[in-house]
Amino acid sequence: MGFITSLGNKFVICADIDPPKGVDTAGFFRTAHILKGRIDALIVNDMPSAVMRMGSLAASHLLKEKGFEIIYNLSCRDRNVLALQSDILSAAALGVENIFITRGDIITSGDHPHAKPVNEINDDDLLTLLKKLKEGTDAGGNKLSSSPQLNIGAAIQSNQAGDALEKEIEKMKDKTNKGAVFFLTPPVFDLNAFEVFIKKARRAVQVPIIAELIILKSVATARYINKHIDGIYVPDKYIDRLYSAPDRQKESIAITAELINGLKQLCNGVNIKAMGWEEKIPAYIDAVEG
Repeated sequence: MGFITSLGNKFVICADIDPPKGVDTAGFFRTAHILKGRIDALIVNDMPSAVMRMGSLAASHLLKEKGFEIIYNLSCRDRNVLALQSDILSAAALGVENIFITRGDIITSGDHPHAKPVNEINDDDLLTLLKKLKEGTDAGGNKLSSSPQLNIGAAIQSNQAGDALEKEIEKMKDKTNKGAVFFLTPPVFDLNAFEVFIKKARRAVQVPIIAELIILKSVATARYINKHIDGIYVPDKYIDRLYSAPDRQKESIAITAELINGLKQLCNGVNIKAMGWEEKIPAYIDAVEG
């Protein structure tokens, strides 16, 4: 419970971590230990980009046993209502307190493009289901012998404008009524646009908001994001800086630090997506003021 409590008292830094694609956890733990003491929590991804990996629940439990603060990512993509409920109860029994629920990336984007997605319910429906479980009944109305007490996080599309943004704010209110106690946004590159969202969100809900950040490893990474990730746009000014910098990693660190410093004034924390550079995250954190 300590991590969720701290969200209201300090600016937190989280990082994504992917479970291994196999059963050898040596590299997984090595990456985690490099980040230990430098971040507040690890978000353990549930087969990101629909690439088959070790389950996020097992990986979360392994990290929890080693003393890490974790947020278990549970997606709706691969599970029906029975499996979702079972995994939620399993998480609670294993001492996994924080769950971040998502719909999951599209199957065709991954390494098993012909696999059949489940998607019996979406993340909004899962919030409703979680509320029932916490109140002591399952999806069929049957009583549980004991109920899971979990901290539930939800995704919110902060990168909208106009009427679409107003709809997202209404969704935030609905999700908090269903039990969401924190939100995670898409990657942020435009602080001015994010401030517009935050001002509206703060008038609607009082729960913590964590902004996601993608480390810009290269010009190619930035251009890939702009071409292939819907709703996310890396401004030309950052691409130009990376292109002209004599030391592009140093410039990447400077850009990320600037964004984090700006977000400190706006939200409750950041989640860093390093996309293979997890072991370099400490250098990025060192560049942040304070």
